[in-house]
Amino acid sequence: MPALISHHKKLETSARLKKFYTSMEQAIKLSEIDNGDSNEWIKASTQKDENGDLDYEANGKASKEFFMTYLAPYFKYIKITDGQNFTDADGNKTGSGTQGTVYLADGSKFNFNNGSCMDIIFDTNGDKKPNQNGRDKFVFYMCFSDSAKKSTCGNSNKALCTSRQRYNSREEIKNVCKTHPIIVQVC
Repeated sequence: MPALISHHKKLETSARLKKFYTSMEQAIKLSEIDNGDSNEWIKASTQKDENGDLDYEANGKASKEFFMTYLAPYFKYIKITDGQNFTDADGNKTGSGTQGTVYLADGSKFNFNNGSCMDIIFDTNGDKKPNQNGRDKFVFYMCFSDSAKKSTCGNSNKALCTSRQRYNSREEIKNVCKTHPIIVQVC
């Protein structure tokens, strides 16, 4: 029975992952019709505070603004949250790590993280555990220049890619998985 449950969870994860990828690709294509080539979309640079530290709130707002401008009209979502700054007892500032979280109607969610590319972390089962890369969390990248696409996604020229696309063969991916499983999201 445990093997059957595990198999079912893998099938469900795979189906949700495919659905998300297809939905995101479709949203990008529809938005390109309305907003022009995605390589020319405006994305705020990474935001810093007055001390030069990462400003999670500003990046969360930039991520949310990007989503609302370019992709929200083409998605069915329930709620969106901003990133937040937290200060611990020692005065160290950290972030929520969920900048621009979009909750979807099927129980999944994805986060937009404003960086050199727009990092998209898709969680197939939302806030439920295990919340582990390659099990229920998968990373996609939306890069806005050919050089960023090449360094992040290798030979992919699509608007949306994964770090997997920089590898040329299944054997190469399997070898990287053995030594660095977090680099390749689905081993």
